[in-house]
Amino acid sequence: MRRISFGRVLSVTVLSFALAVSWNTLEPSLMGRKVLELVPEGRNTALGLATFGGLVIASLVQPIVGVLSDRTVSRWGRRTPYIIVGTLATIASLFLIAYATAFWQVLLGLGLIQMASNTAQGPWQALMPDRVPAAQRGAASGVKAAFDLVGFMVGRLAAGYLISRHAEVGVQAVLWTIGLPTLVWVGCLLATLPASYEARGETPRAGGSIGDALKKAFVVDLKAYPAFGKWFINRALFWGAFIAVNTFLLFYLMDVVGLTEAEGQRFVGQLSAMLGVALIAATIPSGYLADRYGRKPMLVAAGLLAAVGTSSVLVVRDLAALSACGMLIGVGIGVFLSANWAWITDIVPQGEAARYLGVANVATALGSGASRLLGGVVIDRINSLFSSATAGYLLVYALAALAFLLSTAALLPVRRTASDGVESGVMLR
Repeated sequence: MRRISFGRVLSVTVLSFALAVSWNTLEPSLMGRKVLELVPEGRNTALGLATFGGLVIASLVQPIVGVLSDRTVSRWGRRTPYIIVGTLATIASLFLIAYATAFWQVLLGLGLIQMASNTAQGPWQALMPDRVPAAQRGAASGVKAAFDLVGFMVGRLAAGYLISRHAEVGVQAVLWTIGLPTLVWVGCLLATLPASYEARGETPRAGGSIGDALKKAFVVDLKAYPAFGKWFINRALFWGAFIAVNTFLLFYLMDVVGLTEAEGQRFVGQLSAMLGVALIAATIPSGYLADRYGRKPMLVAAGLLAAVGTSSVLVVRDLAALSACGMLIGVGIGVFLSANWAWITDIVPQGEAARYLGVANVATALGSGASRLLGGVVIDRINSLFSSATAGYLLVYALAALAFLLSTAALLPVRRTASDGVESGVMLR
């Protein structure tokens, strides 16, 4: 596969920006507002259960859509139809959540947005192994991570500011908040279409019937791709730890630090902006370094940085110090996003890239879902058991720091072998 231009790399990766803006608009600002409005009692449990249910849907949708995409024959190629349909359905789901007047409607909206966004995301993820040569995947993963972080920054900053005005303008603040991801999805879709289009027969297409393939939608050949299991453990632990820190941040600031909701919303937005600026400068170099020196050194550094930052959160309360801790965690996340995604695109077979990346995303959903479900329940139960407003949060954040360390430990036995080839992680080192 020939090297591609930087413009084509941008086209392959830009949908990451839309995904990041929409999810960081939803969490913690929009979902936090809806939970406080509709189920203020047991809010951590409600938030954890709601988001966990959505991730179960995501785990099921991506591999199935991946099977269909890998075998689709259309005038636009294998990926484009799913990206278009998923984008339009995601926008509709955002409006359903914004207009929800009962918590069951929020749950319905979350379920639909998971189905819709993962219908787009699964086939889109396959564009990297489809279109980007192996020697450029670290750099392309760095660009993707930069889009993730810009989306994180923009979504958090805008949503935090707009939702903080809810007391002044009411539901209008919620509608303004979802207007941003709507526009971003449309723009990113248009930018992605040139990269997603493929002539019939241009790239390898998975063989076999769709029925037989669906029966094996969640099956991974670990003998052929032995590094997949190690990647899965690293991803699930690291991502679960990050989500635990991230999901309950707004309520942590309110219950542990003592901020009001409006102050907490503004601080989350400001912190996200600072993180975004620093991390955009770090992610692309991290991708190039992963291409040059391998994935493993970068992933080890990411786990250690995030563990130190999270451990520090347990003992500091000053907002400036919390911002410094957040920056440390964020740098670790930025490095992880580049190196970890480059590694999995090395591993997956090109003919079944969408299905394998869909199964890979189960690691993301598993780590994320477990931290949301258990985190919310643990926080509320431990706080109740000890008649404390802080004990549950401190326990969950301590477990998150441990998970970051364990994600690094999972990499230590990995070695390059002559028989592995790129599919099993030759670039890991």
